[in-house]
Amino acid sequence: MREMTPAKLLAEHKILREDPERYIEMISEFIRLDPSDSMEYFSRHHGWEQLGRLDLALKDLDQSIELRDAAMSRLSRGSILVRMGRNQEALEDFNRAESLEPEKWVDCWGPFRRADCHARLGNEAAALADCERLPEGFWSPGIHGEPGGNKAEITAEVRRRAHAAKSAR
Repeated sequence: MREMTPAKLLAEHKILREDPERYIEMISEFIRLDPSDSMEYFSRHHGWEQLGRLDLALKDLDQSIELRDAAMSRLSRGSILVRMGRNQEALEDFNRAESLEPEKWVDCWGPFRRADCHARLGNEAAALADCERLPEGFWSPGIHGEPGGNKAEITAEVRRRAHAAKSAR
């Protein structure tokens, strides 16, 4: 595992934002040097995601989880799976993330992401229960098809999505 400092992390994220292909090449070299480092696969998935290659992002997250099952990897994989329309698999990842690190799961948008996933599956009661767990000041920009707004707006959208999913059955 390579040593990370805040300055190195900021520099890498700048490359990710400005040149995701270069970022992928850089992280791929780190993987080549240490293919057993789960964090490098986790890192590289961001580059693939940035390029819209969700299939390759998912592959890297699968490898990261195989090497070390971690809540953040599960949350990220669940989010990718939702974007791919694989909601039941995503729900399994969100549940596993919660079981691995219950406190971190709440702090890392776990209830928000799982609420949206439940809604897409038509599970209104479960979706609303997760919305209740959101802190009062919670806000989401609504990227990648996720509900946006404050807690009340997110809850209303989750309710609407759950009704739509039930009606589509």
